[in-house]
Amino acid sequence: MLDGYQIFDADAHTMMSPNMWADLPEDFAARRPRAVRISDEHGLGYWNTGWYVDGRLEPHPFGPGAQSANTPAMVLDEFQPAPGKPRAAIGSTEFPVPLASLDLSDPGARLKNLEQMAVDVQMLFPSTLYAHMTSDPGLEAALYRSYNRYVGRQCKTAPKRLRWAGLLPMREQREALAALDEMQKLGASAAVVFGTVGERLLSDPSFTPIWDVFARTTLPLCVHMGMSYPPFQELCRSIQDANMIAKALPAQLAFVAIVGNKMLDRYVNLRVAFLEFGAEWILYMFGRMEHYLKVNRRRMPATSSLPQKEVEDYARSGRIFIAPESDDAMLAQEIALLGEDQILFSSDFPHGEGRENAAGSILQRGDLTAAQKRKILYDNPINLFGSL
Repeated sequence: MLDGYQIFDADAHTMMSPNMWADLPEDFAARRPRAVRISDEHGLGYWNTGWYVDGRLEPHPFGPGAQSANTPAMVLDEFQPAPGKPRAAIGSTEFPVPLASLDLSDPGARLKNLEQMAVDVQMLFPSTLYAHMTSDPGLEAALYRSYNRYVGRQCKTAPKRLRWAGLLPMREQREALAALDEMQKLGASAAVVFGTVGERLLSDPSFTPIWDVFARTTLPLCVHMGMSYPPFQELCRSIQDANMIAKALPAQLAFVAIVGNKMLDRYVNLRVAFLEFGAEWILYMFGRMEHYLKVNRRRMPATSSLPQKEVEDYARSGRIFIAPESDDAMLAQEIALLGEDQILFSSDFPHGEGRENAAGSILQRGDLTAAQKRKILYDNPINLFGSL
């Protein structure tokens, strides 16, 4: 609790570590990600370690597919720098964040960090590296399900404070359905996907059997930032490129799939949260959709795949949630578009983007009422993810 407000952090993370694939099936164990250090590290800065998986090293700071992400140096004792040298950049908290808190190997350490941040409940998501860990659907599914089992076990020690979203391996239908059943039994509060499934939109007809089953659950769907669309990766030659293109723009691709390609029409109880993309983009997308729906309804047959309702109906449906930055200058417009019940608070803890005091920044805003602050900081995430 902070200044009398309960805090539900709707988007925090477990950092990737070998603990998360300790129970990979035997067929995939030899292909698990391997932690490596680059011997010629001149000019690499913090990015002198990475995960070797399927012939690639991730993350890497230069060239196609460059991005910042969770490295072995952030989570493994044997990769820590010599005394006197700085540890790999993680966050900017004023308190220490133990390695065992980062990867949740000690849930008690994470709970202590929650106390230090005055956070009551935290929703945990995987590393964004899972968005393109491998091109092999079988290995991807095995890694996703191993992660789900790991985080489910760890959160079980404090289920009212540590909540989690299970990865849905969309490229393998049988594995996706098994993972969905398994994550519910393990206590997941949501399912998480990325903005695309490789080069296919989330609305691709091949995924309909998965969504038909998902619609019968009570889980919300979380679309999380990640470098999921391969052609975008080829455009990115720096970490900055990745932040602006390959990791950010898939939000708009997911929006087209979910709203523009009638997923909200087909699945009337589907609730969707867009996380770590910021929120300003949604104003543009709703504006563009409104413009082109008017145009295309005049020039396409009534039986087309256009959304059935008006744009305002989708915006006001209470089924689309976003997590803006705490200093978002357009927050008032986003509330006006979606409603004050659809805005989520998130810290992105323990990532190093300066959001650790995000709750305090929300409380300091003069353009929000006390009731709106209470909704953003706690009530809205509870309404989306449910209470225990």
